[in-house]
Amino acid sequence: MRMMKLTGGKSMAEECLLRLGIALESAGVDVLIATHTSDIRWMTGFSGVFDDEQAHCTLILRDKVQESVCLFTDKRYSEALRQMDTLKLWRILDEKKPRFTYMAETLAEQLAVGTRSATVPVVIGIESDLRLDWYRALIKALDELAAQNHPYELKELPNLILGLRAIKTAEEIELIKQAQAITDAAFTHILGFIKPGLTERDVATELDFFMRKAGADCSAFPTIVASGPNSAIPHAVPSGRMLKRGDIILMDFGARLNDYCSDMTRTVFLGKPDKQQRKMYAATLAAHQALQEAYGPDCETSGLQKAAEAVLTEHGFAGRLIHSVGHGVGIDIHELPTIGPATTDRLLIGHVVTIEPGVYIEGVGGVRIENFGCVTKDGFENFTGSTKELLVL
Repeated sequence: MRMMKLTGGKSMAEECLLRLGIALESAGVDVLIATHTSDIRWMTGFSGVFDDEQAHCTLILRDKVQESVCLFTDKRYSEALRQMDTLKLWRILDEKKPRFTYMAETLAEQLAVGTRSATVPVVIGIESDLRLDWYRALIKALDELAAQNHPYELKELPNLILGLRAIKTAEEIELIKQAQAITDAAFTHILGFIKPGLTERDVATELDFFMRKAGADCSAFPTIVASGPNSAIPHAVPSGRMLKRGDIILMDFGARLNDYCSDMTRTVFLGKPDKQQRKMYAATLAAHQALQEAYGPDCETSGLQKAAEAVLTEHGFAGRLIHSVGHGVGIDIHELPTIGPATTDRLLIGHVVTIEPGVYIEGVGGVRIENFGCVTKDGFENFTGSTKELLVL
């Protein structure tokens, strides 16, 4: 576990809080309440502490963002969090109280020592997808606070933190590259492991095990291994189906390292592919190459989807791309920006995104080729080292 330092002398956490304070001022928000663990991981810079449980929330006053930010947790995590907070940026609060009652009490304390007029409502920013039970508990606690001469207004902040997280720092990019290096090594390993008679689950388990042994925290997401007709299901769950000669084998997997993800898909053939399978692969590869050339700063993401579909149509596979051609990657495997036919996002320098066109034919199989990398001022830097050429095992 470590807190990374930026080249300018600030830690990642200090830089994140500085950017957050500027964003809150721009949004006209006095206080931010954040409950999503991935957002809290990004804000704190603490690695190797958080798990999947929603056990934490933060209280951040905009005018105190560089001096006093509060992280509410419980005693299962608090000691590890305090050990991580070497810069003493956070108040780690773990008393056994209802979380939003505790938060409202803490907010009242901080407001009491400020200069704000009691008649001016405090604008409190919350997530648009805050859990309903938590929202109700928050409203109850804030109403009790308002009765003590602390009026408030709630303001939803859709994608405020996610938008900040989407622009990766050099340190974040380095972690993501390291995660991808493990993923590439796992692909090289699995090519020598696959053989007829193994099941999809066998291959998925081996990929996961190899990445762990190679230093990954865990898999970045549930590994997909789909063979034969199962490969026509983009998010197929590995089954007990045995691999056999003539199969398409689609593998979508990634490593998580210091809480940052990698993501790649490769499709290989167990035995010589037939004419249709070769055409599917050639079309997907052509679409992938066209997209990699198109990715760059200020690129409209909806246009990328259309570009991939146009290439596939030229190859005789119109309508066979049944998912978006990419997404952002970071602490979560799916982050901003979104890339799809109805999106309005644009690619920005610092976005880490996937390129993943595919062709799927029910009853036959599917082909997907996925790389990922970073949008730069010059276009796109690919992080994926594994070959995209057709491989026959």
